[in-house]
Amino acid sequence: MPDRAIEEVWIRKGSRNPKIRRIGEEARRRSLKLHYEERTRLDRLVPGGIHQGVIARCGEKTTLPLEDLLALPARKGEDPFFLILDSVEDPGNLGAVARTAVAAGVHGLIVPKKGAAPLGGVAFKRSAGALERLAVTRVTNLVRTIEVLKKQGVWVIGTGAAGQECYRDVDLSGPVALVVGGERGVRRLVLDVCDRVVSIPMEAGVESLNLSVAAGLMLYEVCRNRLEKK
Repeated sequence: MPDRAIEEVWIRKGSRNPKIRRIGEEARRRSLKLHYEERTRLDRLVPGGIHQGVIARCGEKTTLPLEDLLALPARKGEDPFFLILDSVEDPGNLGAVARTAVAAGVHGLIVPKKGAAPLGGVAFKRSAGALERLAVTRVTNLVRTIEVLKKQGVWVIGTGAAGQECYRDVDLSGPVALVVGGERGVRRLVLDVCDRVVSIPMEAGVESLNLSVAAGLMLYEVCRNRLEKK
């Protein structure tokens, strides 16, 4: 369930869509700020003008302290499965990866407080709402956070072209945290504290994969390992 409060709603003026009308009725019932505007006005309120006739302004997503995030897997009786994003500055990339992470069963997302994409409208839209259901922790220092994870028995796997092992050759069936990087990859100081660094094999001439593709391959490799372990 979303943990952000809806603060204000804009609806396309003259819409006959019964679903949109019900949204308006619910907004009035909750005493929210409600505006009926022409489509051109709605188009200016959102990047790209894609809104289907309804726009909502919400409060910020609540993030968890690291210790609370680490406690989530035990509540489900599962081995920890975390995703760490390093230097991901594009909110669209963050949203796309979050969507895949939720589908793969990740317990939580860890991102740095500085140098990371904002958890704003672009990220939420690209995630198709999945970011609402994903626990997120913002940390001051990724290196120290990785050390904490390792002390908790979590196997930390970094990804990068410098990796000497193929990602399919590493056992990912236990407690694991995957580290993937943004446009410039995972920083060296972060890779240096990972338990292992793996790479995704590619044909000559291709230097890297899109972040969401690379993350998707890694996330579902964890799923495959865990299914085979059962």
